Amino acid sequence: MNHDRYLQNQKRRPVKKNRRGCSPRPWTFVVLILALGIGIYTIVSGMNQPEFAPGPILSSYEGISDTPEEDYDTSETETEEVYNEAPLPLPMVSISTRDISNTGYLILVNHQYPATGNPDSSLLTAAWPTVAVSRVDDMYLHHSALRAVSEMFASARTQDVTGLFVSSAFRDFYRQAYIFGDGSNSAYVMPPGHSEHQTGLAADILIADIGMAEMAHSPQGRWMADNSYRYGLILRYPQGMEHVTGINFEPWHFRYVGQIHAYYIMKRGFVLEEYIRYIHNQGHFSFEKNDETHHIIFQLPQNGMIYVPYGRDFTISADNKGGYIIWTTE
Repeated sequence: MNHDRYLQNQKRRPVKKNRRGCSPRPWTFVVLILALGIGIYTIVSGMNQPEFAPGPILSSYEGISDTPEEDYDTSETETEEVYNEAPLPLPMVSISTRDISNTGYLILVNHQYPATGNPDSSLLTAAWPTVAVSRVDDMYLHHSALRAVSEMFASARTQDVTGLFVSSAFRDFYRQAYIFGDGSNSAYVMPPGHSEHQTGLAADILIADIGMAEMAHSPQGRWMADNSYRYGLILRYPQGMEHVTGINFEPWHFRYVGQIHAYYIMKRGFVLEEYIRYIHNQGHFSFEKNDETHHIIFQLPQNGMIYVPYGRDFTISADNKGGYIIWTTE
């Protein structure tokens, strides 16, 4: 082989590169650029996200039936809550949860959700002499509940329904612990901290000369079960719903929730657990009563803020499950 051909062959031979000293391959830069882009997009999209999306628009007002929807789960197990994030058909404005006037009318208190404490003493009013009671001392009710019970008793008397009296009203944690005792009567008595009586919104109403066991079949007991909703009261533990409420049938236990909520609960055949769950699942619904349109709205706080109707009166209650339920009318 001559010298020139030898040099040509040397040029064709591949040169082995030192991996330790080689520069990064092009795809490495691609991966880094993509990762950086995703991070920037995540930050920007989070900054531009609205604080909260209110509940769904309804194209028509809801027709009220006498029974719950067929596909509504009334089992004791909590169903997954599906919140529709479509905008509301009402003008809304955001406010801080610190600035709301919380009525507490729809606070859920049961085995799973304990009472959040005693109501403010300014909200409690002595039941006697406004209504008949089993004892005149240490018998208090939330002023709204007392007004409702008083109106129901007065209306009952005009229809010859007599003998009604309040046997138990507000009970604090320690009083409930005494009544609960060793828990042997837990089918009827909630453990301390889990009784509606601690809210001041619940009253046990008995009938003179009629035992508790006979109450449901008495004319007075049937009248209260059929008419209590007119005054904002619901029969809290109805027969056949023990698997939802966790408490046996108590024809004497009535709970104040407000007239509009009591009306809807009665028409749909709900207990309070079902009603609150229904509101969560719907997000928003409307119905007509007495030539007025009533809107029920569920709100979950975001960054301590919720949306409330703008330029109209409304009432709002915490539900004891982290959300707020608003009622307004037009």
